[in-house]
Parts: sequence; structure tokens; C-alpha cells
Amino acid sequence: MVKPFDLSLYLVTDRPLSGGRDMAWIVREAAAGGVTMVQLREKECSTAEFIQLARELKAALTPLGIPLIINDRVDVALAVDADGVHIGQSDMPYAAARKLLGSNKIIGLSVETMDEVIAANALDVDYIGISPVYATPTKTDTLTPFGLDGVDEVMRCSRHRCVAIGGMNRDTVGEVIAHGVEGVAVVSAIVAAPSPREAAAELAEIISTKRPDVARENHNSKFIIQNYPRVLTIAGSDSGGGAGIQADIKSISANGCFATSAITAITAQNTLGVNAVEGLSIDILEGQIEAVLSDIGTDSVKIGMLHSAEVVHSVARLLRKYGIKDVVLDPVMVSTSGHKLIEDSAIAVLKSDLMPLARVITPNIPEAEILLGEPIEKQGDLPAAARRLARQYGVSVLLKAGHLVDDELIDIFYNNETGEVIELSARRVDTPNTHGTGCTLSSAFAAQLAKGLPLTEAARAAKAYINNAIIHGAAYKIGNGHGPVCHFY
Repeated sequence: MVKPFDLSLYLVTDRPLSGGRDMAWIVREAAAGGVTMVQLREKECSTAEFIQLARELKAALTPLGIPLIINDRVDVALAVDADGVHIGQSDMPYAAARKLLGSNKIIGLSVETMDEVIAANALDVDYIGISPVYATPTKTDTLTPFGLDGVDEVMRCSRHRCVAIGGMNRDTVGEVIAHGVEGVAVVSAIVAAPSPREAAAELAEIISTKRPDVARENHNSKFIIQNYPRVLTIAGSDSGGGAGIQADIKSISANGCFATSAITAITAQNTLGVNAVEGLSIDILEGQIEAVLSDIGTDSVKIGMLHSAEVVHSVARLLRKYGIKDVVLDPVMVSTSGHKLIEDSAIAVLKSDLMPLARVITPNIPEAEILLGEPIEKQGDLPAAARRLARQYGVSVLLKAGHLVDDELIDIFYNNETGEVIELSARRVDTPNTHGTGCTLSSAFAAQLAKGLPLTEAARAAKAYINNAIIHGAAYKIGNGHGPVCHFY
């Protein structure tokens, strides 16, 4: 587990800008002025020199509680036991860096396009660097600057903590901080300043006064008031922890949102199957939903197992009452082990009452066959089936291919709002640990919508997340049947 760290004023060293002054002295002065994090970037020195300087900086920064991050070089970070590394898109892949460094080291990742921002949502990096925000001579190998509009888009789409890189100085840090980033990465404004201490102090003051957050004094401590993206999951409980409400909460949390819940039914199940199902009363179900929405509210809703027509009616009524727009419906009908989880009478009501209120449905092939009333036999059938479902029920459709036997599984996302057909492919993973994949995927989709991602980008991010959750959980042994995926990889 990574210790808490402060991204606010993130110093990146650059020896050519130092004017021949000792870099260790510059860093110590900057730390005294208010720098909260230091990245040692050395492009032109030997590995031995790099390690020597890193050791000197670590000795100075550790007593102050300021993390030392090594740019690019995982080997140097390991050699000096640095607090972490910052990697770019062409450096060591994140998974390899994490394996070498372990779970207690900070790993930051530079992102230069929105595609890279979305892809990073599937990685458990500790922060991303938006690079560059403005054109700068210290970052000449990057793409078009994001600008403030780009920063706004990143903040809407990313599940990670964000630091702005590129063109950060006394004239720009305030406006960038005001757009919601957690910190700014400063190079020349400190390294080349006549007094690094005074420069850092001035920047730290600007950052503290320009934050959009509201600071509140409480017991002599400052608490920053922020808003969680919120997701309400309405589903059944899985005593085995791999699916249902339990999987939903894990998935929503792993995707950077606050999870609330309303339990529809209690199941007695484990990795081998479902032994019993008992529905909760309508009064207690509605009480849960009303309690959450009347106080906490929500940014999206994920719906899973609704076992009876009465439950479907109830949930639909409350969705209409509260005007929830981003609803992801996973039409759960049969468990992985073949146990029926919904009454026949509920299916018709699901189609007539609830499907029109959903923005997205995420059926697997057996569920899609029930909804369409016709078979789906091969990969080539999926795009047309997704279109038919979308047109019949007026929703976007993520049709999952997991029940096919192909080595490459291609889920189909039909965006009913744009008419796009998107292929989301992944190699089949040879593992029995696939319990709860549907719950996990639909919850991740709802989480990405809660954070403001456009529909297609949310589908891509959710698919990337579940694929990585399956891969990282493939080798674990839990129970004697179908085990869970790894939600927190």
C-alpha cells in the first residue's frame, strides 16, 4: 500500500537549467519553500552519477516527508530505495514496473492524448501527469498541448489523481489549479530561479489560494471538501463475495467512485453455485433506495438481479421519481452455474417497464437470446443482435461474447445515441475464475458514466478494466468452483 503523498507542488529537476548550481542545494532550498514532491530527472549523466545524486536527495528529503520520484529509471529507483518512479508511454510498461517495485511504491504515468488518459483508467497507477498543458522548451518530445479545455476533459474522464506538466510558472499555475488538478509539476520556474526557496514559496501560496475546494477548520485540522462520483447499485447479495452487490461495490470503488447499495435479495451461494434465493420485502427495498437518493444522491445507477415483477415495478417507479438518466442495466437471469435467478413474470415487466429507463444494457448471449426470442450462435451474429436489441428497446447495448468458444472474444458495443458499432476484443484467459464478471463489468461501466465519460469511452474503459481484472485474478485459488476476478489489481 502506497503511503499518502501530496502532489500540490511537484518539482522536476533539470540540470541544464540550474546555471551550474548544485542540484542538491536547489532541491533543499525548494523543499524549504514548500515543494511537496521531487522528481529527479537526469538525461545526460552516467548511472553511477544518477545513483549518487539520488542518494543525496533521498537523505535530504526523507526527514521532511517529501517523496523522491525517479524519472524513467526503475533500476535507479531500486538502487536507492526511492519512493517511486515516473514513467512515460515509451518507458518500461506499468505492469513490469509495478512487479519490480512492489505495491508500496508510487508510480506516475505521463499521458499525452485522451486515448492514453482512457487507457490509463485500466491501470492502477498512483497518478497521471497531463503532458504538456502548455508548450514548453523542457518538453519538446510531446504532442499537441492539452490547454485548459483539455485539462477539463481529462478531469471529467480520468479516475486518477492528476498533476499538470508543461509551462507551469507563476502566471499559469493558478489557472490550472482552478481547473481541478491536484498539483502542478514545475521545472524552470524553480530550478532556474535566483532563489529556489522564494520561487517555491510564491508558487505554493498561489496554489493554496486558487484551489476550487472549500477549506473548513475542524479540530485544528484542514479538511478539503470535494465531491465523490457516486454510483448506486441495486442488486442481489452474494454470500460468496464474487458477484452481486459485493462485486459491484468492489468494482465501483476500484474505478474511483463512491458506492451505495440497495439489496433486492439474499442468496446462499459460493463458487460452486446458488443454493437458495430469498427476496427482501418491497418496503425494505424501497426504503434503501429512498434513503440513498434522498440524502446522498447518485450520478449513475447499476441494476443487477431483480427477481420478481413486483421488484421491477418498484425500481422503475423510483428511477422515474428521481429522474435518474445514467442507468446501466445488467439483465441478470441465470447464474453461471445454471441457477435461474428471475421469475418468468418478471422478464416481461423488465422489458416493458425498466428497459426504457436504461441508458445501457449489458446482456450476455443467453440473456440476449431471451430478450430477442432468437438464437445467437457465432461471433458474426453479435453486431446484428446488438442493433436489434438497441432498436427494440431504445437503449445502447454492450453484448458480451464470453459464452462463445473462440480464443478471441469480441464484445460488441452498439451506441444507440450515435449509431456506432464498436468491437471490444480480448484474448480468452484460461482460468475458472470468472464468477461475477458481468456484475463487475456493468458496475465499472456505471462508474465511468458517473465520472462523466462519454458513452463509448465508458464502454472501452469498463472493458479494459474487466479484462485486466480477469488476467490478474487468473492464478488465484478461492473455493472449489468458479472463483472471482481480481477487482483491485
